[in-house]
Amino acid sequence: MANLHNLFPQRVTLSDETHQYWHDNGNEHLSFSKFFGFLTGEKPDFDKLAGFVAKRDGGTQETVLAKWKSQTDEGTRIDKALELFAQTGQILQEDADLEPLVKKVLEKYSTYHRCFEQVVVFDENRRTAGSLDKLCLLSNRKNTKFHMNDFKCFEGGMQYAPKGQPWLNYPLNHLPNSKYVKICLQLSYYSLHLENLTDMRCEAQFIDMIVPKKENGKVIGYSNSLIPAPYMKMEIEAALNMFQPQIIATLENNNLQPAF
Repeated sequence: MANLHNLFPQRVTLSDETHQYWHDNGNEHLSFSKFFGFLTGEKPDFDKLAGFVAKRDGGTQETVLAKWKSQTDEGTRIDKALELFAQTGQILQEDADLEPLVKKVLEKYSTYHRCFEQVVVFDENRRTAGSLDKLCLLSNRKNTKFHMNDFKCFEGGMQYAPKGQPWLNYPLNHLPNSKYVKICLQLSYYSLHLENLTDMRCEAQFIDMIVPKKENGKVIGYSNSLIPAPYMKMEIEAALNMFQPQIIATLENNNLQPAF
């Protein structure tokens, strides 16, 4: 449920069915996840990874895949509950167990001038787009500073060590291929797009981390903290410029009709 806003003309929308971004002129725009693929060159084989984890830890591939799906589903459920409560003050009956968490997480945003959720930012020339989690404005000025936040729910908390390919591809080969770096770049991707669409400036970025606490495999509570994420504006600019031909080629080769 995207938050209505007047920050800029909303010419790009996200198709929930296909997870593609479409401009009102019919052009598809590339998402951050696909853009990040240019920086890793990897297409994870989840079946193979699950088999490796099962062999390492003892168990079956099916059990590992089911666990990963459960963790993803729980993160999505928390995201949707946070978004609904922020916009309507309501919590669905099936999410009643999340009410203390939702209220605790969102309390920290009450001091901002205004907050928005699921705003689609885009670049018409580069044909890129993304849907941000939480945009926080510090004032009502057109050139206000803003904070860019992203909700994440990870068992074990944030991961800083590289996995698989140790470094990102050129021109960001000075950065490790870690989950933390990926999220910092994701937030920076959103902030750069927003700055280019408005007169606003990014002052800070944060990862709003939610970590489930478990006993005997059952969630009994959650911890919540903010992790600072540097604004990597120059890195995103460099990567977008570097991969511009690949972005256009990818979009033109997969240019299906939008599902309106």
